[in-house]
Amino acid sequence: MKLNLISISSLFLLNAVIAFGQTPHHHNHQHDENGVCLTDEFEAILSAEDPDYVKQRQKVEAYIADYIANHEAQIRKNADGTESTIHRIPVVFHIFHAETRDNISRYQVMDAIRVLNEDFRRTNEDRVNTRAIFQSRAADMEVEFHLARVDPNGNCTDGIVRIETPAAASAQNSIKGLSCWDNKRYLNIHVVRTINSNNPLGTVLGYAFFPQFNQGCINDGIVIRHDRVGTINTSGSAGRTLTHEAGHYFSLHHPFRDGCNGGDFVNDTPPADNPNFGCNLNTNSCPQHPEPDMIENYMDYANDVCTNIFTVGQRTRAKGVLNNANLRGDVSNPNNLKQVGVVGGDVCAPVSDFFLRNNIICSGESVRFIDASVGTNPDGYEWSFPGGTPATSTERYPEVTYAEEGVYPVTLKVNNDAGSDTKVMWRAVWVKYDDPSPFQSWLIEDFELIDVPNGNWTVQNLGSPEVEISVTSDAAFSGNKSVKFGFNAVKEHGIYRLVTPNIDLTRATSAQLNFAYAFAPNSASFADRMQLRVSTDCGKTWVTRRNYGGMTLQTGPVQNNTEFVPANPSEWRQETFDLGIYTAGNNTIMLMWEFETRGGNNFYLDDINMSVVLGTDRFGSNALFEVYPNPTQGELEIEFQTLQASTFVLTSATGQVLWSKEVPAAQSISRMRLELFEQLPAGIYFLQHKNGDHTSVKKVVKQ
Repeated sequence: MKLNLISISSLFLLNAVIAFGQTPHHHNHQHDENGVCLTDEFEAILSAEDPDYVKQRQKVEAYIADYIANHEAQIRKNADGTESTIHRIPVVFHIFHAETRDNISRYQVMDAIRVLNEDFRRTNEDRVNTRAIFQSRAADMEVEFHLARVDPNGNCTDGIVRIETPAAASAQNSIKGLSCWDNKRYLNIHVVRTINSNNPLGTVLGYAFFPQFNQGCINDGIVIRHDRVGTINTSGSAGRTLTHEAGHYFSLHHPFRDGCNGGDFVNDTPPADNPNFGCNLNTNSCPQHPEPDMIENYMDYANDVCTNIFTVGQRTRAKGVLNNANLRGDVSNPNNLKQVGVVGGDVCAPVSDFFLRNNIICSGESVRFIDASVGTNPDGYEWSFPGGTPATSTERYPEVTYAEEGVYPVTLKVNNDAGSDTKVMWRAVWVKYDDPSPFQSWLIEDFELIDVPNGNWTVQNLGSPEVEISVTSDAAFSGNKSVKFGFNAVKEHGIYRLVTPNIDLTRATSAQLNFAYAFAPNSASFADRMQLRVSTDCGKTWVTRRNYGGMTLQTGPVQNNTEFVPANPSEWRQETFDLGIYTAGNNTIMLMWEFETRGGNNFYLDDINMSVVLGTDRFGSNALFEVYPNPTQGELEIEFQTLQASTFVLTSATGQVLWSKEVPAAQSISRMRLELFEQLPAGIYFLQHKNGDHTSVKKVVKQ
């Protein structure tokens, strides 16, 4: 009887199986040192329980062997073995989520697509790490992945299906019955929280099915945990688990299949006696073979930060199934690509969108832009990067270098046959000097008179584009305004960040941070968290200094899915955090409040105050001067008393010196009018009084 549905639990009842007429080599199948890939085990189960499956797989292998034999001349003729044909694969992600924390964002899905495309087109940055002995074998697989734009019913889609089900918490292969599109037209990627298994060999991270003739949807496609999808948000990996499983989808085997006998049917991958874990480049598990194990091959089990190569032989094998209309050729067929909206003949207008994993860089560094658009053609990208090099691009994932400090906009226009769409991110990239001159030695912000983001305060969105981080008058710890992370309507997992301007601590002897925050969850069992992070290299790297979750994060009562707005000061919490460690040395720091939403509610931040001591005097305390009126529409009077000669300095919010004046010692109160202030534009300024080693600062607002 033909097997139509598999339960993973049957895997563990199997002691010995016969596949393709031979006994497979058995291994401790650990994947990425954290889990296992079940592809071989599923192959074994299907072979043992369904004789027809064995016959079908033998036919596929015979066909691929014949294809390789007939293309050997071409492979020898072309140094790189290319056929100059790009095969595009329409993809649909079925995101099964038991809770919001499993419901990964579209940005995370698009990041996963990026990793797949870079690995399969060999544009991955770590391709330079391929050892010299294997460089000549490295292959551009000539395969690209695109989210489908038209569903099986002819309706427009973003290529993502979201289904809430408790089965996602411990999924079996049968979960595909809830959502699985025609596998002859789409690659189905099923995303779950965990994969049900009692396998003593490790946690199951994912699995895929090899291609076969007359293949049904249930026994096809890829199943993967959400924390192995892409590199952002819930992912704790470099995203290569999906690359590995996609290799199986194109009939690529593990190089350790059948051990040193070389059972992966590829001539240019050295055999391996066992799976390779970690990244030991000195391994040669088959001494009878002169070459070391190809640790860096995507189809081995090495750490995904170590893998970086497909080979020419693996590409030829994949081309075999891609050039057969009854295997993967039906999926990548130009007529099908047109019908599912990947190329040409579009009926659905595109939507432009993109994101950056880090939009804070040092001058002279580069940033990678990640396309997150819906429905554009592969050749339909028009980027504009004022201030960057290159200034324009038509690539899908362009890398741009910025030489000068500043805040730069980015524009992406996408198009297809049905129309075009443009997105402008006005403050997309924030570039700081790598070795900055001192900007400011304090941070005093109550958000009463500024908007966020601006030239100094930066927002990073790695979740839903619907989330806004902005100044609101809905609630405040003091005054009338605060910064609000608007999460109430968001049902996807995501990470969102608010980053300060540079704070110069080169002359500080102590530093203390004070801020207030408010948060209430939607249910008593919530997993949202907030982190306070610090960077000392203008955003290259960040260190988490404090974690907030559970009762340390919650300040208000459970909302039961109503929008949280703190009603009074009791629903806020004040925090004091010592940052004195950063005063030892010439440090310029930035602070980040990173919120990871997993179905929670609004988060508010207010009254951020960095209290810094230069010498023995703390900013803002015992100041020997006053300014008025403040706020002001122009005129500004300074009233002061100083027992020795001192200096007043007026700076912009970014630390630019606008005016300075030395004043003599005065036994009585003196006054002076700062006439220059009347000529300055509206904004926030800081007036410093420097008296020997003592410095006092006041914030001045011009309306």
